[in-house]
Amino acid sequence: MSTSPAPGEGIFRFAASSPRRGAAKTIASKKSLSDGRTMHKPLWYNPAYRRRREASTVDIKVAAHLIDKNHLRSVKIGGGDLDGVFRGKRVSAEHFLSAAEGEGFPQCDVIFGWDIRDEVIGSLPFSNWEAGFGDIIMRPDLSTFAAVPWEEGCASVICDYYTEHGDPLALAPRQVLRRVVQQARSAGYVANMAAELEVRFFREDQESLREKGYSDLRPLNPGLNCYSIHHASIDEPVIGRVCQMLNAYGLEVEAYNREHGAGMYEINLHYTDALRAADRTMLYKSATKEIAAQMGATPTFMAKYADDLDGSGGHIHQSLWSLDGTTSVFWGEEDGHHISSLMRHFIAGVLATLPDFMLMYAPNVNSYKRYVARTWAPTSLTWGIDNRTSALRAIVSSRDAIRIENRVPGADLNPYLAFAATLAGGLHGIEKQLEPPAAVRGSAYKSPDAALLPNSLPQALDTFRSSELARRWFGDEFCDQYMAFREWEVEKHRRAVTDWERRRYFEMV
Repeated sequence: MSTSPAPGEGIFRFAASSPRRGAAKTIASKKSLSDGRTMHKPLWYNPAYRRRREASTVDIKVAAHLIDKNHLRSVKIGGGDLDGVFRGKRVSAEHFLSAAEGEGFPQCDVIFGWDIRDEVIGSLPFSNWEAGFGDIIMRPDLSTFAAVPWEEGCASVICDYYTEHGDPLALAPRQVLRRVVQQARSAGYVANMAAELEVRFFREDQESLREKGYSDLRPLNPGLNCYSIHHASIDEPVIGRVCQMLNAYGLEVEAYNREHGAGMYEINLHYTDALRAADRTMLYKSATKEIAAQMGATPTFMAKYADDLDGSGGHIHQSLWSLDGTTSVFWGEEDGHHISSLMRHFIAGVLATLPDFMLMYAPNVNSYKRYVARTWAPTSLTWGIDNRTSALRAIVSSRDAIRIENRVPGADLNPYLAFAATLAGGLHGIEKQLEPPAAVRGSAYKSPDAALLPNSLPQALDTFRSSELARRWFGDEFCDQYMAFREWEVEKHRRAVTDWERRRYFEMV
């Protein structure tokens, strides 16, 4: 009897084929990857089915039924840390069912006390040696329960974090976004979002990456064949399988294509409400790494992999809707582009808060290497109609699809924090009735009067540190902890000796 999840069972009610036993092959053997495998048209192509999925909920009885029916043995439980990494643990299915409705699951608070390489950061406001690294509590959000189609007998669930006293952990990124989403609802709006991430795939595994020192890596394809159908088809045994598994997992892939770089792809997820969209984006990044590893490949979501190559964007598509979800409040009759006054205020607010919130869009030293003119990344505080050189691109194709694309974040974004920043910025603009500058016509790289984006992590940190808006929208607990994390990152980079320095100075000084 098969122990793989049945079609349509899991977090978002999808139907798709399950991986066969032994499907984890290396990408060098294309025949073994594609032999006998067929792509099934999932039910998410059906709008009525999608509406039912969006309205569905999972309670503990439904989760128990899915576990029993699909012979699931373990559940990955966890959430996003301050770097956007999905961290947690695996528990047996039996233990999950017994604890999910009770007190939840204990988790050492060090996941909010160490950096992206698991080095403990000293003197943090929360999670430190002095406090002894006690437990916080993970409580599963059962609406995110899903069977994992590429792992036999496994499911996953996203948890919210609580203190041992039962209070929501205010500095947790998912909680930060939830608070901003609630403010949007209080103002009468539902925020819909979707992430558009660019990712590079390499024919490397964990061992080969370290043996090579992360240099001279072999990309999945030689590139640059952006949008080339026949070149993308060559990669389909790998990329197609990744997307098939993402769909089966409930992460609704709308489209994917080769991008402007060797081994580089853009994979677009379908829009949904902001919190669910952030959940999907975090899971997408984690799942893509897991699925690719089964085929001997490794993706990277670094904002800038190499100094002579284009960076990887993490664009956020966003719109506001009425509370009943039937009407886009961005659509209006005020001008020829159908941009409503409310959408104008939203654009103005995002632009006005970009310097204050840049730390949440671009959290790493490497993030700022991406902001180079004529490399498809923005460099200035600009917006335009369907303009891919500006920070914000207004897409006004139809009443239902009108939206803003925030092109500032890279693929290294923490989705919860970047989504919170762009939504808070827009709501600030609506609240203050801000008006945007004139839309850029032509290249925003040639706009001499436009203010520039912050160009380094220290600059973004300094602005965030003095921002009253950041504390107002995201809270003191989060801001203090997050600034300490970024200060640590700045100092680690300051002490690092790079390959560039050795090449430049080794012989000549």
